[in-house]
Amino acid sequence: TGYIAMIFSHTPETTIALRRMMAEQVEDSRDSKVLENYDMNDISIDSLQAYRQLLSVAKPQHPALELNNIEFLRSIGGWRKNRESGVGGLTLAGILMFGVWEAIRDAAPNYFVDYQERPEAKTERRWIDRICPDGTWSGNVFDFYRRTYRKLTADLKVPFELKDGIRQGETHVHTALREALVNTLVHADYSGRLSIMVVKRPDMFGFRNPGLMLIPLEQAIKGFDSDCRNRLMHQMFLMIGAGERSGSGIPKIYSGWQWANWRAPKLYEKADSEQTLLELSTASLIPDDIQSLLELMFGVKVKELNELEHMVVATAAIEGWVNHERACQLTSKHSRDVTLTLPKLVDKGFLVVSGEKRDKSYSLPGMEPPSPEDVFSNALTSSQNLTHSDEQRDEYGRFVSHLLDKAFVDNLNYLSLDFRLKLEKLALPSRENRRISTDVMEKLLFDLCSEQYMSVAVFEILLDRKAQSIRQNYLKSMVEKKIFKLAFPNKPNSPKQGYTVV
Repeated sequence: TGYIAMIFSHTPETTIALRRMMAEQVEDSRDSKVLENYDMNDISIDSLQAYRQLLSVAKPQHPALELNNIEFLRSIGGWRKNRESGVGGLTLAGILMFGVWEAIRDAAPNYFVDYQERPEAKTERRWIDRICPDGTWSGNVFDFYRRTYRKLTADLKVPFELKDGIRQGETHVHTALREALVNTLVHADYSGRLSIMVVKRPDMFGFRNPGLMLIPLEQAIKGFDSDCRNRLMHQMFLMIGAGERSGSGIPKIYSGWQWANWRAPKLYEKADSEQTLLELSTASLIPDDIQSLLELMFGVKVKELNELEHMVVATAAIEGWVNHERACQLTSKHSRDVTLTLPKLVDKGFLVVSGEKRDKSYSLPGMEPPSPEDVFSNALTSSQNLTHSDEQRDEYGRFVSHLLDKAFVDNLNYLSLDFRLKLEKLALPSRENRRISTDVMEKLLFDLCSEQYMSVAVFEILLDRKAQSIRQNYLKSMVEKKIFKLAFPNKPNSPKQGYTVV
């Protein structure tokens, strides 16, 4: 049905998506395509020599080391002959891995790689160190890998291991970061419009690649089965000891993070923008204060919990709540195991449940986050009650509650005239221009609720846009990027939901 819908849709976006989907159905590997009119002048010899050096370290007896550059490229997949057309030449893999910037840009116009080191644990675009094609280096995938891996592993605050009394040069965390980086590069859809992005922050490492997973996420996390989008590039990394064999990469990342006792990796997709994201938090799996809290609340019963149960209960303590989706992100076990675990923890008294079906969430007893019903149980529902509500409204007419950290604009009719005019003035560009850009709209939303929560119903009036459009096109992604936070994070689909700046 997805193909049929796309065939009868004629927008540029769906045409591009259909072309990409068809290509992935036909081609065994996207990077095996032979490029015409490219030659060795399009290859960075410095990059190729550096790769040869790494290969000689990893496999000093490899026969390819004796070959000239073209034959060397042929042996590793950077040059091949199309058996059907008889045309031979550099492959897309060869150009992406070792090409000069001009050649890469011609072969993959949307190609862009970006590493950013950010100084704070915030979702902001300020960086203190960056690697991207800027004319000072080749810009190819191999050089990006080498430069970025060094940055990622610098200052790792993890203990080194001893093996047979000898200090090892790498830990499981080094292996996990290398695999995450290689995975991002070899699974990327280089025809996609998004860039590859790698972020290092004090609290996490983040990896983004254009293109959705070719197998289900759950299957990828369990391992032993894989479908690589760029198999030649993957093979090139394997030859120098970077990356893992098919199907074992994601489990290596999870085991590396488990070894460091850090929170479980979060691997997820954004279907609307066709991207895959991996977040590797460096927060302790169960901080000492959280463990002390659990032992105080539940005593020795905490020690009877298995690993998954312990992780779910600890997450509820750390984040205030947990749902089925979040619990699945904490483990490589099957989602069915999570489905069975949550009600079992309720029965044992470790969690209490609120909501129904998809809106169901779990929290520690006595620590339930406020629900919209709790907050608005005594809120005004009609303007004639306004004179009896001084304790519920501030001087601007915003709803206030001790359960929320900010005031809430839930109804424009209650606002003071000056404050309402101020909000309407901020939103004016949206009402005057139907074709406003995403960046401008996000800036408007940011300004509107920088100091208060605001409901979608209020956004709809101020911006003169459909509520569903605002939610799907802007608010959802801003929450995912942690620019916005929800008033009721455990009830994300509530019609009374509010949004504010983090």
